[in-house]
Formats: sequence, structure tokens, C-alpha cells
Amino acid sequence: MDADTPAQQRAAAAERAVLDRYLHRYGPVAWAHAAVAGRENPRMWHYWWHAHLLHVLADAETHRPDARRRRLIRRVARGVTLRTIGRWTTPFYDDIAWMGLALAQSGRHPRALRKIARILADAVDPSVGALPWSVGSELYNAPANAPGGMVLALTGRRAEAAGLAAWMASVLDEPTTHLVRDGIEHGVTRSELWTYNQGAVIGLELMLAEPALADPTHAARAHVERARALVRAVERWCAGDDGLFPAAGGGDGGLFAGILARYLTQAARDLATGTDAEGHDVARTARRLVERNADALWAGRRNGLFAADPRRPARAEGDDLDLSVQLGAWITLEAAAGLERAITS
Repeated sequence: MDADTPAQQRAAAAERAVLDRYLHRYGPVAWAHAAVAGRENPRMWHYWWHAHLLHVLADAETHRPDARRRRLIRRVARGVTLRTIGRWTTPFYDDIAWMGLALAQSGRHPRALRKIARILADAVDPSVGALPWSVGSELYNAPANAPGGMVLALTGRRAEAAGLAAWMASVLDEPTTHLVRDGIEHGVTRSELWTYNQGAVIGLELMLAEPALADPTHAARAHVERARALVRAVERWCAGDDGLFPAAGGGDGGLFAGILARYLTQAARDLATGTDAEGHDVARTARRLVERNADALWAGRRNGLFAADPRRPARAEGDDLDLSVQLGAWITLEAAAGLERAITS
């Protein structure tokens, strides 16, 4: 891949901004602080955010291979090992699922990935057909089940992954918009619509759809159709705001839109395969959404910072100082760089 294209240059600039501001090296290990000065607890170490740091570093290595980055990936992975005392886990099934995806993408610590997959498989509640949010929780939500399903699919548990996808489709799909709602707790549906839930479910459906992408008669074809429907639903959701994703502020919300961009890029690549005109049209839609949001983030960049909301310029205060916000922007720009691997519209 050509590292000198504008999309790659933007992604590289976002990478440098995150590493220069937030990453700290301690001998053979490295980790990132949660924020820069001006935010509460700026030196905090955040497990879930490090899963996405490791994942986007691996994305960048795919796009712009570099020996220094490969060494950094090893150092960040050692940092997670140290900070989790070698366990690589937390009581939150959504968090460990995202870490599992980061390990799969980076190729680091396969034993930890297998451990995470076993924990997730064992945690599925047979009376519900879904993963709880955390140990002892009565909340069953998309943030756990979508990435958890992807980890199961990646580690050879496709039937269990398909079961989680079916549960979300039957329980969490909003009947009017066809978007994925957040979760259900004690029989009450949490109706919030978050960008990362849409993205993660698209990612899961694409994994399950793989055998049918080139064979429209394959039994997995239903997963192709669900992935397409979700891309269309996201397009309608964002249509009133010129294709911009809803913003979710700082904290964990800073990562949400980037996760959607990552899996829309996957949709742009996967759904463009074959000769199906509908698939090519949906792939172009996914591509436009990613490019629109990447362009807006880049246009609002100020002094190397990106905004939590692509509708405005970045500010050297508030949410924009969070690592999560800058990681989310980097993920989006890295996703846009990855579109160069997709078929040109």
C-alpha cells in the first residue's frame, strides 16, 4: 500500500499525535495516559482504551509497515501484561472481547486470546442466549455480544457466534429504524442508539457472512443481508446531518464513532466482492460515510488535536483532551486509509 497517499498521510499524522501526547515508555514496556493535563485523572490507565490502542496500532502496521511500530506494539502488549498482572482480563465481558479482537489483529499473545475466547464462551447464559455485560450482571447488551461474537467466530466457535448475532437481531433491533439498541436488563430494553453498537454488529455479521460473499446460495447469505441492512440503516440515521456520525463526547464515548468507521470500511471491502449490484451499492455507501467523517475530522483538526464532534473545530480543553477522543479520530482516519484496499467506486 502506498504510504504517501493523502489518506495515509492523515492517518500517520493522527498516529503521531496520539503517540507524542499520550504514550509513555518505561524501558521494555509502554502504555498511554488517559488524558493530557486539564482533565481529571490524566495519568489513569484504561484497559478498554488500551485494547483499541493496540488494535489501531496493528491497523497502522497493516497500512504502513514499520519496524519501530512493531517494536512499539510489543511494548504496549507487555504493558497490558504488566498492568493486568499477566491475566489479560477484567470482570467485564465487553472489555475483554475488545482486547481479544486487538490481540487477533496484532498477532500478539495467542494464549491470551484463547483464554479470552474460553471465558466468553463459558459466560453465555443459556437461559437468555446471550452474554451478560459483566460477571454477575443482569444487563445483556450489544457492547458485549457483538465483539464477543467476533472473538468466538475468530476462534472457531461460529455456531456460538451466530447464536449471539441471532439474539441481538431478535431482541435489540429497533423495529422502526432497524438500528441496534443498547441492551436489555430485567426485561426492560435500553433504547439508546450508539454508533459503536452498529459498527460491531456489522463486523460480526460480516465475519459470519464470509462463506456467502461470493456464493449467493450459501446458507450464510442471511448474514450478508443483515450487514447490508445495517449499513443502510446507518445511512438513514446520519442523512439529516450530511452523513456525520452522532457524537458521544469524551470518555468511552470518544471511541464510539471510530469503531463504526472501522467496520464500515470492512463492509466497503467485503460487500464489493462478486457481481451483485446491490452489494456494490451498499459498499459505496459505507465508503462515503467513512470518508465524510474522516474529512470532517481532518478539517476540524487544530494543533494536532481532533474534535470529539466532527461538526466543530478541536479545542485544547474539555473532551478533546481525552485519549479516547484522539484514538477514535485516529481509528476513523486509519479506516479511511484502509479504504484504498477496497474497490474504487
